[in-house]
Amino acid sequence: MSRIAALLIIFSLAACGMKGPLERPSGPAPEPLLGSGKTAVKDVSTTTRPQAQ
Repeated sequence: MSRIAALLIIFSLAACGMKGPLERPSGPAPEPLLGSGKTAVKDVSTTTRPQAQ
């Protein structure tokens, strides 16, 4: 059983290198899938003081 697992791991690792190095496609970057990727900063400041009770 361990021989089969060892061979499976060896063949899996060998198959990972067969596609060659990763390269970025030419052209502009694609739009993000979720949202704009940048979070907008909200103004949470207040102009009045809370009234004392």
